[in-house]
Amino acid sequence: MEILTPWTGEILALSMMLVLNARVFWTRRTRIDALSLLGPFSVLTIILSAFAWGLRSANIAILALSLLCAVINYRSLVRFSQRLFVDSYSLKFFIASVILLIATIILLSIEITGRPIRLQTRRYNVDVEREFFSAPLNNESFELKKAVDVRDQRNFTLYTFYNSDARVQKDAVMIFVPDVMAESLSYEPYFILLARRGWTVLAADMYKRELGNSKFFRRFSLIWDAFSLGGSEGIKKQMAFQSRGKRFHDIYESSYKALAKIAAERYPGKKVFVASDASAFLPQAKLETIFPESRFLNLQSIKEYTTPGYGFVAQTNPFFSWLFLGKKRDKTSFEPSWCATQTIKELERFCYKSHGGN
Repeated sequence: MEILTPWTGEILALSMMLVLNARVFWTRRTRIDALSLLGPFSVLTIILSAFAWGLRSANIAILALSLLCAVINYRSLVRFSQRLFVDSYSLKFFIASVILLIATIILLSIEITGRPIRLQTRRYNVDVEREFFSAPLNNESFELKKAVDVRDQRNFTLYTFYNSDARVQKDAVMIFVPDVMAESLSYEPYFILLARRGWTVLAADMYKRELGNSKFFRRFSLIWDAFSLGGSEGIKKQMAFQSRGKRFHDIYESSYKALAKIAAERYPGKKVFVASDASAFLPQAKLETIFPESRFLNLQSIKEYTTPGYGFVAQTNPFFSWLFLGKKRDKTSFEPSWCATQTIKELERFCYKSHGGN
């Protein structure tokens, strides 16, 4: 299936606010102002998006704007509920709507110009599944519990990318742990290109349950710390900053253990290839204790990969890539394509040797 992204909900909410605020130019008397319903609908949409994908800088800004729009349009909503016709909009309301319309257009322009470059999974015959689990940290027994209800605790998100044609699927599984500066979807085009060639990819995001290490606040605080080192230059320096490998060692190790358990249960008999990015690549001796018969790859070792720690942001988060890393939106998807090609070479070498090749 095609995975929707946070961008989908954000664009929908902004589109509703655009119509809501622009209606003052065409709604006239003797009409019931049904468009006032778009105010609460936009708030609901962005809140649901946040629940589905976690807080992001963009949807926080959109949520603030949608709440303001809903408050400004409260009286219009009351009139609609009472089935009253529009008489006229006051000058204050008209001015407020125009200001909100301008703000909406600005945010919508940023969202559209910074939209992610998606590789269509249907085109590449790739399926994607997303699952939620509750997973322990620093626990030797390591018991994963699948979340089946929104009330269930969930601090571990699993993405599975695979070719929908079983005849194309290879006899090895690749697991991937992203750097904490990114998330699994930051590498989405890379995973899709691997799955297109028949390689099954298991990628996971793990978070601690306390607020400071939640999905939004952890990444936001890390990027803010990097920014404080010197603006966009500080962000670039952070790409080579390795101390977070020690700081988040327990999260990385638990992620590897969880993925090893899932791979063993779901793909018995298949070889496991391990890949990661930047600080998520633990010392090889540690990885070998978890995966004694595997091969390991750090994306950072591929010199053409120019944004280690952040994923393929020129495709998945072009606005951030341009603003802080100086890389423009790349429609060619050269980097994920090249990295996928190099990874496939390693995968094929691994599988060939595993079957007794010289």
